[in-house]
Amino acid sequence: MATLQLSTASNAPTVDPDRVDELREFLDEWLIGTGSFDDITVEVEIPERDPDTGEVDPPHLTLYGYASFSPAHRSAVRETVLEDLGDDLDEDEREVFIDDKTEELLWDYAGEHTEDFLRELSPFLAEPFVVQTVGYEKCRFPHVGYQYKVDTDGKIDHVQLG
Repeated sequence: MATLQLSTASNAPTVDPDRVDELREFLDEWLIGTGSFDDITVEVEIPERDPDTGEVDPPHLTLYGYASFSPAHRSAVRETVLEDLGDDLDEDEREVFIDDKTEELLWDYAGEHTEDFLRELSPFLAEPFVVQTVGYEKCRFPHVGYQYKVDTDGKIDHVQLG
C-alpha cells in the first residue's frame, strides 16, 4: 500500500512585533499538521539587527514541513477527553491520563479546527498569511493540493486543486 506524501509551506508574513510572545503562546496550543513522515514546524522568527544600519526587520511567521496543514486545538480536544472521563482515577493518574489521551486524540481531530486557527491567528498578522499543501500517493492518485489564505481581518479563502 502506498503512503500519501505531502509538503506544506507558507509565505512569511510579518507579524505584530508587540505581540510575539503572545503569538508563540497561541501557536503552542495547536497541533498544526499531521502526516506519515513528519509534522509541521511553525515559528515566529525575529531577524537580527543589521550591523550597518542598526535597523531590524519586523518579525515574521514561517510554516513548513512534510505533512498536511490540518490544525487541531489542544484545549478543545482536552475538553472532549474531560467529558468522557470517569471518576475512577486518583489526582496524579488523572492529569497524566488526560494529557496522554489529549495528545493521542489530536490526530483524530486533525483539520477540524483549521478555520478557527486561521481566524484566531489573523489579529497577530501585519499582512495576509498563505499556506499551501501539495501531495501525491505514488501512481494511484494524481497530485492533490489546497491553499488557505487569511487576511488581517480574518477573511478566509480556501482553494482546492485536484
